[in-house]
Amino acid sequence: MKYFLVILNLLFCSSGTYAEQISSYENQLLQSIQFMQQGDHGQAMSLTRSILDEFPNSKLGQMLYADLLLAKTQPLSSVGSGLQSKANRQNFLLELKQRLSHQQSPALQGFIPDNILFLADRHSHAIVVDLEQSRIYVYKNQAGKPVLQTSYFSTIGLRGIGKNKRGDQKTPIGVYHVTRYIDDKELPDLYGSGAFPINYPNIWDKRKKRTGDGIWLHGTPSYTYNRAPLASNGCIVVSNLDFEDIDLFIQAENQTPVLVVDHINWLSPESWRQQRNEMKQVFSNWIIDWESLEFDRFKRHYSEKNYQAHGRNYKNWVRYQRKINSKKTYINVEYENLNMFRYPGEKDLILMQFDQFYQSNNLKINLAKQLFWMKSGSEENISWKIVYEGRRDNGIEKITQARK
Repeated sequence: MKYFLVILNLLFCSSGTYAEQISSYENQLLQSIQFMQQGDHGQAMSLTRSILDEFPNSKLGQMLYADLLLAKTQPLSSVGSGLQSKANRQNFLLELKQRLSHQQSPALQGFIPDNILFLADRHSHAIVVDLEQSRIYVYKNQAGKPVLQTSYFSTIGLRGIGKNKRGDQKTPIGVYHVTRYIDDKELPDLYGSGAFPINYPNIWDKRKKRTGDGIWLHGTPSYTYNRAPLASNGCIVVSNLDFEDIDLFIQAENQTPVLVVDHINWLSPESWRQQRNEMKQVFSNWIIDWESLEFDRFKRHYSEKNYQAHGRNYKNWVRYQRKINSKKTYINVEYENLNMFRYPGEKDLILMQFDQFYQSNNLKINLAKQLFWMKSGSEENISWKIVYEGRRDNGIEKITQARK
């Protein structure tokens, strides 16, 4: 019987350049499976032994080796035939499926995730975690445009995605940033080669009344090469080798963005440019109308229905802001380090982060700011409205064990 039909289909549909895009470990695993599918068990056995020599704690490599030993006495009907545990077999099957399906990822064909519309100059890279595909993508910042650098297999929460409360063993969905680096010497073995905490819960999570904390990107315990796709208490986990590699792209001092996405919508470069330009124009119009001193023009950028910030709804904000603006003789707003992210897990929500430099006749202030924009209106009159405005949270946390 065929070893695993899905594996065959995926392997022979893959791009010829794929091996250049993935780790040596993953490439060797896929080559070993390909030999097995072709019935060349001798080559598969030789390569699998090499994998285990280099990565002795590879559970997946050990499973393939067990299958190859079993193949000496009987035909193989499925992956994991040499395993006793049904749960382990299911975990390995899911890991193989995720690793193999990545070969079909639009990321490898030049498409861009719609979650990154613009990257600030201060960020050399951004991280996109595709929860559905158990994959971390690292994007290099080229003049604000995300360009794929590399990717890694990853583990997420045991109970899946969409964290809502402490202890639910789920991985959150949202736009976060790295807050610091924690060395492995300060951590139990569970966290492997180190950890990068992210700022869950952010302001949007708090607005949604989500609880919990201690969500980290971290390494793997020493007893295994990597963990199963669904195995953490909510953290994002990679192998220690991959953690040491991803460390090269993360700048904790510059709060590298980490976008944790339930499902990626991929855009062609042209569609990406169109969406980016649309939102840059929305942002520019907001500044122009603010500087105009015409308050009725300015307030139209804020959502009457959904604005809520700092204990003020829209009516309270209008009353407060109209009073402030009435005392201005001029307003000048400049900015730099603009990020624009399409917020995952929400319908038509855009997060903009930037450093704002505000000056008027009676006030001068600089601050790190964030705006949440939501699409509203009828099909004939769609517009983007601000639903939250405030300072950007730095999310710095103490050196404590993750609590989730």
